[in-house]
Amino acid sequence: MSASTDIRLPPGPGSPRRVNGALFLAARIRAFRRWHEQFGDIYFVDIANFGPTVVIRGAELHRKVFTAKANILHAGDNALGRTLGPGSIFSMDEDQHLAERRKLLPPFHGERMRSYESLVEAEANREMDRWPVDEPFPTLKSFNSITLRVILRAVFGAEGKELAELEQIIPPITRYGQMRVASSLLMRDYGRFSPGGRGERLMTRFHEIIRTLIDKHLADPGLADRIDILALMLNSDLQEGRAVDYQATGEELMTILVAGHETTASSLAWNIERITRHPEVLDRLTAEARTDQNEYRLAVINEVLRTRPVIGMTGRSVFAESFELDGWKLPAGTRILCNIRETNVDPSAHPEADRFNPDRYVGKKPDTYSWIPFGGGLRRCLGAAFAQMEMDIVLRTLLRRFDLAATSRPPSTSTSGSALWARAMSCVTPGRPAVPMTPVTPRRDSGRRQRMPRKPAARLWTTGCS
Repeated sequence: MSASTDIRLPPGPGSPRRVNGALFLAARIRAFRRWHEQFGDIYFVDIANFGPTVVIRGAELHRKVFTAKANILHAGDNALGRTLGPGSIFSMDEDQHLAERRKLLPPFHGERMRSYESLVEAEANREMDRWPVDEPFPTLKSFNSITLRVILRAVFGAEGKELAELEQIIPPITRYGQMRVASSLLMRDYGRFSPGGRGERLMTRFHEIIRTLIDKHLADPGLADRIDILALMLNSDLQEGRAVDYQATGEELMTILVAGHETTASSLAWNIERITRHPEVLDRLTAEARTDQNEYRLAVINEVLRTRPVIGMTGRSVFAESFELDGWKLPAGTRILCNIRETNVDPSAHPEADRFNPDRYVGKKPDTYSWIPFGGGLRRCLGAAFAQMEMDIVLRTLLRRFDLAATSRPPSTSTSGSALWARAMSCVTPGRPAVPMTPVTPRRDSGRRQRMPRKPAARLWTTGCS
Protein backbone atom coordinates (compact mmCIF):
# COMPACT_ATOMS: atom_id res chain seq x y z
CA MET A 1 0.00 0.00 0.00
CA SER A 2 1.46 3.38 -0.96
CA ALA A 3 1.90 6.19 1.48
CA SER A 4 -0.69 8.26 -0.35
CA THR A 5 -3.39 5.60 0.20
CA ASP A 6 -2.41 4.94 3.78
CA ILE A 7 -3.36 8.38 5.04
CA ARG A 8 -5.06 8.41 8.44
CA LEU A 9 -6.43 11.74 9.62
CA PRO A 10 -7.66 12.39 13.16
CA PRO A 11 -11.37 13.14 13.67
CA GLY A 12 -12.59 16.71 13.62
CA PRO A 13 -15.55 18.99 12.92
CA GLY A 14 -17.45 18.17 9.77
CA SER A 15 -18.49 21.78 9.19
CA PRO A 16 -17.95 23.30 5.71
CA ARG A 17 -14.55 24.81 4.82
CA ARG A 18 -16.00 28.32 4.53
CA VAL A 19 -17.60 28.10 7.97
CA ASN A 20 -14.29 26.95 9.43
CA GLY A 21 -12.54 29.79 7.61
CA ALA A 22 -14.91 32.36 9.10
CA LEU A 23 -14.41 30.92 12.58
CA PHE A 24 -10.64 30.93 12.06
CA LEU A 25 -10.68 34.65 11.32
CA ALA A 26 -13.31 35.78 13.80
CA ALA A 27 -13.37 33.39 16.75
CA ARG A 28 -10.55 30.88 16.50
CA ILE A 29 -9.78 30.79 20.24
CA ARG A 30 -13.32 29.76 21.22
CA ALA A 31 -13.74 27.48 18.21
CA PHE A 32 -10.42 25.69 18.71
CA ARG A 33 -11.08 25.27 22.44
CA ARG A 34 -14.53 23.81 21.75
CA TRP A 35 -13.09 21.37 19.21
CA HIS A 36 -10.38 20.31 21.69
CA GLU A 37 -13.12 19.60 24.24
CA GLN A 38 -14.96 17.56 21.62
CA PHE A 39 -12.11 15.69 19.90
CA GLY A 40 -9.18 15.76 22.36
CA ASP A 41 -5.56 16.85 21.95
CA ILE A 42 -5.42 16.37 18.17
CA TYR A 43 -8.05 16.97 15.51
CA PHE A 44 -8.37 17.72 11.79
CA VAL A 45 -10.15 20.72 10.31
CA ASP A 46 -10.25 21.96 6.71
CA ILE A 47 -10.07 25.77 6.72
CA ALA A 48 -10.91 27.91 3.69
CA ASN A 49 -7.95 30.00 2.45
CA PHE A 50 -5.68 28.13 4.87
CA GLY A 51 -5.97 24.48 3.93
CA PRO A 52 -6.14 21.06 5.58
CA THR A 53 -5.03 21.57 9.17
CA VAL A 54 -4.27 19.44 12.19
CA VAL A 55 -4.48 21.30 15.52
CA ILE A 56 -2.59 19.91 18.52
CA ARG A 57 -2.06 20.68 22.19
CA GLY A 58 0.07 19.09 24.87
CA ALA A 59 3.78 18.80 25.58
CA GLU A 60 4.36 15.40 23.98
CA LEU A 61 2.71 16.29 20.67
CA HIS A 62 4.58 19.58 20.54
CA ARG A 63 7.86 17.82 21.27
CA LYS A 64 7.34 15.54 18.27
CA VAL A 65 6.59 18.51 16.02
CA PHE A 66 9.33 20.83 17.28
CA THR A 67 12.03 18.14 17.04
CA ALA A 68 11.06 16.87 13.58
CA LYS A 69 13.77 17.23 10.92
CA ALA A 70 13.58 20.07 8.43
CA ASN A 71 13.06 17.70 5.51
CA ILE A 72 9.94 16.38 7.26
CA LEU A 73 8.31 19.55 8.61
CA HIS A 74 9.10 23.13 7.68
CA ALA A 75 7.84 26.57 8.62
CA GLY A 76 9.04 28.81 5.78
CA ASP A 77 5.76 29.13 3.87
CA ASN A 78 3.52 31.50 5.82
CA ALA A 79 1.52 34.67 5.27
CA LEU A 80 3.72 36.77 7.55
CA GLY A 81 6.86 35.76 5.68
CA ARG A 82 5.28 36.58 2.32
CA THR A 83 4.23 39.98 3.67
CA LEU A 84 7.65 40.88 5.09
CA GLY A 85 9.59 39.77 2.01
CA PRO A 86 12.19 37.12 1.08
CA GLY A 87 14.84 38.71 3.31
CA SER A 88 12.72 38.02 6.39
CA ILE A 89 13.73 35.09 8.56
CA PHE A 90 10.06 34.03 8.42
CA SER A 91 10.42 33.48 4.66
CA MET A 92 13.63 31.47 4.63
CA ASP A 93 13.92 27.76 4.10
CA GLU A 94 15.45 25.75 6.89
CA ASP A 95 19.11 25.98 5.82
CA GLN A 96 18.90 29.74 5.23
CA HIS A 97 17.01 30.19 8.46
CA LEU A 98 19.63 28.31 10.47
CA ALA A 99 22.48 30.35 8.98
CA GLU A 100 20.69 33.64 9.68
CA ARG A 101 19.77 32.50 13.18
CA ARG A 102 23.39 31.72 13.99
CA LYS A 103 24.36 35.21 12.82
CA LEU A 104 21.69 37.00 14.85
CA LEU A 105 21.71 34.87 18.00
CA PRO A 106 24.77 36.39 19.79
CA PRO A 107 23.32 39.87 20.42
CA PHE A 108 20.22 38.38 22.00
CA HIS A 109 22.17 36.54 24.67
CA GLY A 110 25.00 36.97 27.14
CA GLU A 111 27.07 40.07 27.73
CA ARG A 112 25.96 41.92 24.62
CA MET A 113 22.31 41.69 25.62
CA ARG A 114 23.11 42.98 29.11
CA SER A 115 24.59 46.05 27.47
CA TYR A 116 21.07 46.97 26.36
CA GLU A 117 19.67 47.12 29.90
CA SER A 118 20.60 50.76 30.49
CA LEU A 119 19.00 51.71 27.17
CA VAL A 120 15.75 50.00 28.16
CA GLU A 121 15.76 51.73 31.55
CA ALA A 122 16.40 55.12 29.92
CA GLU A 123 13.51 54.69 27.49
CA ALA A 124 11.20 53.51 30.29
CA ASN A 125 12.05 56.57 32.38
CA ARG A 126 11.64 58.84 29.36
CA GLU A 127 8.11 57.58 28.78
CA MET A 128 7.09 57.50 32.44
CA ASP A 129 8.18 61.12 32.84
CA ARG A 130 5.24 62.01 30.57
CA TRP A 131 2.55 60.06 32.39
CA PRO A 132 -0.40 62.33 33.30
CA VAL A 133 -1.64 63.02 36.82
CA ASP A 134 -5.21 62.15 37.91
CA GLU A 135 -6.18 61.06 34.41
CA PRO A 136 -6.79 57.41 33.43
CA PHE A 137 -4.87 56.15 30.45
CA PRO A 138 -4.30 52.73 28.84
CA THR A 139 -0.93 51.16 29.50
CA LEU A 140 -0.55 49.61 26.06
CA LYS A 141 0.11 52.84 24.17
CA SER A 142 2.81 53.82 26.62
CA PHE A 143 4.46 50.41 26.54
CA ASN A 144 4.30 50.43 22.73
CA SER A 145 6.26 53.67 22.75
CA ILE A 146 8.93 52.18 25.00
CA THR A 147 9.38 48.95 23.07
CA LEU A 148 9.40 50.71 19.70
CA ARG A 149 12.17 53.11 20.71
CA VAL A 150 14.16 50.30 22.30
CA ILE A 151 14.11 48.30 19.08
CA LEU A 152 14.83 51.30 16.88
CA ARG A 153 17.86 52.17 18.97
CA ALA A 154 19.15 48.74 20.02
CA VAL A 155 18.45 46.92 16.74
CA PHE A 156 18.35 49.62 14.05
CA GLY A 157 20.96 51.87 15.65
CA ALA A 158 18.66 54.80 14.82
CA GLU A 159 19.10 58.24 16.33
CA GLY A 160 18.18 61.81 15.42
CA LYS A 161 15.90 62.44 12.45
CA GLU A 162 15.90 58.80 11.32
CA LEU A 163 14.69 57.71 14.76
CA ALA A 164 12.01 60.42 14.77
CA GLU A 165 10.69 59.54 11.31
CA LEU A 166 10.71 55.79 11.96
CA GLU A 167 8.68 56.42 15.13
CA GLN A 168 6.07 58.14 12.96
CA ILE A 169 5.83 55.65 10.10
CA ILE A 170 6.20 52.31 11.92
CA PRO A 171 2.68 52.30 13.51
CA PRO A 172 0.83 52.75 10.16
CA ILE A 173 3.21 50.26 8.52
CA THR A 174 2.31 47.76 11.26
CA ARG A 175 -1.41 48.27 10.64
CA TYR A 176 -0.85 47.82 6.90
CA GLY A 177 1.06 44.59 7.53
CA GLN A 178 -1.68 43.26 9.80
CA MET A 179 -4.31 43.86 7.14
CA ARG A 180 -2.13 42.35 4.43
CA VAL A 181 -1.57 39.18 6.44
CA ALA A 182 -5.35 38.93 6.87
CA SER A 183 -6.10 39.54 3.18
CA SER A 184 -3.34 39.96 0.61
CA LEU A 185 -5.97 40.41 -2.11
CA LEU A 186 -7.66 43.40 -0.47
CA MET A 187 -4.31 44.97 0.39
CA ARG A 188 -2.87 44.99 -3.12
CA ASP A 189 -1.77 48.33 -4.53
CA TYR A 190 -4.92 49.61 -6.30
CA GLY A 191 -3.68 53.17 -6.51
CA ARG A 192 -2.19 55.86 -4.32
CA PHE A 193 -5.39 56.34 -2.30
CA SER A 194 -6.06 52.66 -1.66
CA PRO A 195 -4.97 51.14 1.69
CA GLY A 196 -2.53 48.88 -0.15
CA GLY A 197 -1.16 51.83 -2.13
CA ARG A 198 -0.56 53.88 1.01
CA GLY A 199 1.06 50.88 2.66
CA GLU A 200 3.42 50.33 -0.25
CA ARG A 201 4.50 53.99 -0.20
CA LEU A 202 5.21 53.73 3.52
CA MET A 203 7.29 50.60 2.95
CA THR A 204 9.22 52.37 0.21
CA ARG A 205 10.00 55.20 2.61
CA PHE A 206 10.98 52.70 5.30
CA HIS A 207 13.58 51.13 3.02
CA GLU A 208 14.88 54.58 2.05
CA ILE A 209 15.50 55.35 5.73
CA ILE A 210 17.15 51.96 6.24
CA ARG A 211 19.45 52.68 3.29
CA THR A 212 20.43 55.97 4.96
CA LEU A 213 21.10 54.19 8.27
CA ILE A 214 23.22 51.54 6.55
CA ASP A 215 25.28 54.16 4.71
CA LYS A 216 25.82 56.05 7.98
CA HIS A 217 26.92 52.85 9.69
CA LEU A 218 29.34 51.96 6.89
CA ALA A 219 30.85 55.45 7.03
CA ASP A 220 31.33 55.22 10.81
CA PRO A 221 35.00 54.49 11.64
CA GLY A 222 33.80 52.97 14.91
CA LEU A 223 31.45 50.46 13.23
CA ALA A 224 33.24 47.47 14.77
CA ASP A 225 32.60 48.85 18.27
CA ARG A 226 28.91 49.63 17.85
CA ILE A 227 26.52 47.44 19.86
CA ASP A 228 23.34 47.76 17.76
CA ILE A 229 22.28 44.70 15.79
CA LEU A 230 22.43 46.45 12.41
CA ALA A 231 26.13 47.06 13.05
CA LEU A 232 26.56 43.37 13.90
CA MET A 233 24.91 42.36 10.63
CA LEU A 234 27.04 44.75 8.60
CA ASN A 235 30.26 43.71 10.34
CA SER A 236 29.40 40.10 9.55
CA ASP A 237 28.92 40.93 5.86
CA LEU A 238 32.20 42.85 5.71
CA GLN A 239 34.18 40.13 7.48
CA GLU A 240 32.86 37.46 5.12
CA GLY A 241 33.34 39.59 2.02
CA ARG A 242 29.63 39.82 1.16
CA ALA A 243 28.13 42.84 -0.53
CA VAL A 244 25.53 44.59 1.61
CA ASP A 245 22.01 43.74 0.46
CA TYR A 246 20.03 46.84 1.41
CA GLN A 247 16.61 45.32 0.68
CA ALA A 248 17.21 42.05 2.53
CA THR A 249 18.73 43.87 5.50
CA GLY A 250 15.68 46.11 5.72
CA GLU A 251 13.36 43.11 5.59
CA GLU A 252 15.27 41.39 8.37
CA LEU A 253 15.15 44.51 10.53
CA MET A 254 11.42 44.79 9.93
CA THR A 255 11.04 41.15 10.94
CA ILE A 256 12.76 41.77 14.28
CA LEU A 257 10.54 44.82 14.78
CA VAL A 258 7.33 42.91 14.04
CA ALA A 259 8.36 40.02 16.29
CA GLY A 260 9.48 42.10 19.26
CA HIS A 261 7.61 45.41 19.38
CA GLU A 262 3.86 45.06 19.91
CA THR A 263 4.18 41.57 21.35
CA THR A 264 6.43 42.75 24.19
CA ALA A 265 4.27 45.83 24.80
CA SER A 266 1.12 43.69 25.04
CA SER A 267 2.83 41.34 27.49
CA LEU A 268 3.87 44.30 29.64
CA ALA A 269 0.28 45.55 29.70
CA TRP A 270 -0.91 42.09 30.67
CA ASN A 271 1.62 42.10 33.53
CA ILE A 272 0.00 45.24 34.93
CA GLU A 273 -3.46 43.75 34.46
CA ARG A 274 -2.49 40.57 36.32
CA ILE A 275 -0.41 41.88 39.22
CA THR A 276 -2.86 44.63 40.21
CA ARG A 277 -5.53 41.95 40.66
CA HIS A 278 -3.30 39.96 43.02
CA PRO A 279 -2.23 42.19 45.95
CA GLU A 280 0.03 39.54 47.50
CA VAL A 281 1.97 39.29 44.22
CA LEU A 282 2.14 43.06 43.94
CA ASP A 283 3.50 43.42 47.48
CA ARG A 284 6.27 40.89 46.84
CA LEU A 285 7.19 42.53 43.54
CA THR A 286 7.33 45.99 45.11
CA ALA A 287 9.61 44.78 47.91
CA GLU A 288 11.90 42.96 45.49
CA ALA A 289 12.18 46.00 43.20
CA ARG A 290 14.00 47.83 46.00
CA THR A 291 16.76 45.21 45.85
CA ASP A 292 19.10 43.85 43.21
CA GLN A 293 17.06 40.65 42.96
CA ASN A 294 14.70 39.70 40.15
CA GLU A 295 13.87 36.01 40.72
CA TYR A 296 10.26 36.64 41.67
CA ARG A 297 9.78 39.29 38.96
CA LEU A 298 10.96 36.83 36.30
CA ALA A 299 8.62 34.20 37.76
CA VAL A 300 5.74 36.67 37.48
CA ILE A 301 6.64 37.44 33.86
CA ASN A 302 6.74 33.71 33.06
CA GLU A 303 3.35 33.15 34.71
CA VAL A 304 1.82 36.06 32.78
CA LEU A 305 3.24 34.64 29.55
CA ARG A 306 1.63 31.30 30.44
CA THR A 307 -1.80 32.67 31.34
CA ARG A 308 -1.94 35.56 28.87
CA PRO A 309 0.17 34.49 25.85
CA VAL A 310 0.26 37.10 23.12
CA ILE A 311 0.95 34.55 20.37
CA GLY A 312 -1.81 31.96 20.36
CA MET A 313 -0.41 29.49 17.86
CA THR A 314 2.63 28.49 15.89
CA GLY A 315 2.75 26.18 12.92
CA ARG A 316 4.58 23.80 10.63
CA SER A 317 3.75 22.22 7.27
CA VAL A 318 4.31 18.61 6.24
CA PHE A 319 7.10 18.73 3.68
CA ALA A 320 7.75 15.01 3.29
CA GLU A 321 5.36 12.58 1.61
CA SER A 322 3.75 12.00 4.98
CA PHE A 323 4.28 12.53 8.71
CA GLU A 324 3.17 10.21 11.50
CA LEU A 325 1.85 11.90 14.62
CA ASP A 326 0.16 10.16 17.54
CA GLY A 327 -0.87 7.17 15.40
CA TRP A 328 -2.19 9.32 12.55
CA LYS A 329 -0.56 9.70 9.14
CA LEU A 330 -0.69 13.21 7.71
CA PRO A 331 -0.14 13.81 3.97
CA ALA A 332 2.23 16.34 2.41
CA GLY A 333 0.92 19.89 2.56
CA THR A 334 -0.99 19.42 5.81
CA ARG A 335 -0.55 22.32 8.19
CA ILE A 336 0.06 21.54 11.85
CA LEU A 337 -0.98 24.24 14.31
CA CYS A 338 0.48 24.01 17.81
CA ASN A 339 -2.10 25.52 20.14
CA ILE A 340 0.08 27.53 22.49
CA ARG A 341 -2.81 28.99 24.44
CA GLU A 342 -4.42 25.65 25.30
CA THR A 343 -1.11 23.92 26.02
CA ASN A 344 -0.13 26.66 28.46
CA VAL A 345 -3.23 25.91 30.54
CA ASP A 346 -3.09 22.13 30.29
CA PRO A 347 -3.81 20.92 33.87
CA SER A 348 -1.73 17.77 33.38
CA ALA A 349 1.37 19.95 32.97
CA HIS A 350 0.32 22.93 35.09
CA PRO A 351 -1.44 21.99 38.36
CA GLU A 352 -4.22 24.46 39.16
CA ALA A 353 -3.75 25.81 35.64
CA ASP A 354 -6.53 28.40 36.04
CA ARG A 355 -4.82 29.92 39.08
CA PHE A 356 -2.36 32.79 38.68
CA ASN A 357 0.57 31.46 40.69
CA PRO A 358 4.06 32.84 39.91
CA ASP A 359 5.56 30.60 42.61
CA ARG A 360 5.38 27.69 40.18
CA TYR A 361 8.41 29.29 38.45
CA VAL A 362 10.41 30.44 41.47
CA GLY A 363 13.68 28.53 41.34
CA LYS A 364 12.37 26.50 38.41
CA LYS A 365 12.57 27.07 34.67
CA PRO A 366 9.43 26.49 32.62
CA ASP A 367 9.19 23.19 30.75
CA THR A 368 10.40 23.35 27.14
CA TYR A 369 7.27 21.83 25.59
CA SER A 370 4.40 22.67 27.96
CA TRP A 371 5.28 26.37 28.33
CA ILE A 372 5.62 27.68 24.80
CA PRO A 373 4.67 31.38 24.57
CA PHE A 374 7.67 31.87 22.25
CA GLY A 375 7.10 28.76 20.14
CA GLY A 376 9.62 25.94 20.05
CA GLY A 377 12.34 24.11 18.20
CA LEU A 378 14.70 25.85 15.80
CA ARG A 379 11.89 28.29 15.01
CA ARG A 380 11.52 29.43 18.62
CA CYS A 381 11.44 33.22 18.85
CA LEU A 382 14.98 34.49 18.41
CA GLY A 383 14.43 37.44 20.72
CA ALA A 384 12.74 35.58 23.60
CA ALA A 385 15.52 36.33 26.08
CA PHE A 386 15.66 39.96 24.92
CA ALA A 387 11.89 40.35 25.41
CA GLN A 388 12.06 38.88 28.92
CA MET A 389 14.96 41.17 29.79
CA GLU A 390 13.05 44.17 28.47
CA MET A 391 9.94 43.31 30.49
CA ASP A 392 12.08 42.77 33.59
CA ILE A 393 13.77 46.17 33.32
CA VAL A 394 10.58 48.09 32.50
CA LEU A 395 8.67 46.52 35.41
CA ARG A 396 11.58 47.17 37.77
CA THR A 397 11.72 50.81 36.69
CA LEU A 398 7.97 51.23 37.12
CA LEU A 399 7.90 49.60 40.56
CA ARG A 400 10.79 51.75 41.78
CA ARG A 401 9.11 54.94 40.65
CA PHE A 402 5.47 54.23 41.51
CA ASP A 403 3.30 52.53 44.10
CA LEU A 404 0.81 50.41 42.21
CA ALA A 405 -2.64 50.16 43.77
CA ALA A 406 -4.50 46.86 43.57
CA THR A 407 -7.97 46.69 42.06
CA SER A 408 -10.99 44.51 42.78
CA ARG A 409 -12.51 44.98 39.34
CA PRO A 410 -13.26 41.78 37.40
CA PRO A 411 -10.22 40.48 35.54
CA SER A 412 -9.75 41.14 31.85
CA THR A 413 -9.90 38.03 29.71
CA SER A 414 -10.16 39.47 26.22
CA THR A 415 -7.37 38.19 24.03
CA SER A 416 -6.59 37.97 20.36
CA GLY A 417 -5.82 35.03 18.16
CA SER A 418 -2.62 36.52 16.80
CA ALA A 419 0.28 38.52 18.11
CA LEU A 420 -0.31 41.12 15.45
CA TRP A 421 -3.74 41.99 16.84
CA ALA A 422 -3.12 41.41 20.53
CA ARG A 423 -4.25 44.14 22.90
CA ALA A 424 -3.94 43.74 26.63
CA MET A 425 -6.77 45.22 28.67
CA SER A 426 -5.37 47.46 31.36
CA CYS A 427 -5.48 51.14 32.24
CA VAL A 428 -3.71 53.07 34.96
CA THR A 429 -4.16 56.43 36.65
CA PRO A 430 -1.09 58.06 38.18
CA GLY A 431 -2.42 59.93 41.17
CA ARG A 432 -1.02 62.68 43.27
CA PRO A 433 2.10 61.88 45.30
CA ALA A 434 1.33 59.27 47.92
CA VAL A 435 3.45 57.71 50.63
CA PRO A 436 7.02 58.38 49.58
CA MET A 437 8.92 55.40 48.33
CA THR A 438 12.69 55.41 48.60
CA PRO A 439 14.09 54.12 45.32
CA VAL A 440 17.44 52.39 45.13
CA THR A 441 20.07 53.80 42.83
CA PRO A 442 23.63 52.71 41.95
CA ARG A 443 26.47 54.26 43.81
CA ARG A 444 29.01 55.94 41.59
CA ASP A 445 31.98 54.46 43.34
CA SER A 446 30.99 50.82 43.49
CA GLY A 447 28.74 48.16 42.11
CA ARG A 448 26.68 48.14 45.30
CA ARG A 449 23.42 49.98 45.63
CA GLN A 450 22.42 52.45 48.29
CA ARG A 451 19.19 54.06 49.25
CA MET A 452 18.92 57.70 48.26
CA PRO A 453 16.00 60.05 48.87
CA ARG A 454 14.30 61.21 45.75
CA LYS A 455 10.94 62.66 44.81
CA PRO A 456 7.87 60.88 46.19
CA ALA A 457 6.47 58.10 44.11
CA ALA A 458 3.23 58.67 42.29
CA ARG A 459 0.49 56.19 42.98
CA LEU A 460 -1.03 54.17 40.15
CA TRP A 461 -4.60 52.91 40.17
CA THR A 462 -5.74 50.39 37.60
CA THR A 463 -9.19 51.04 36.22
CA GLY A 464 -9.50 47.90 34.15
CA CYS A 465 -10.59 49.80 31.08
CA SER A 466 -10.15 48.36 27.63
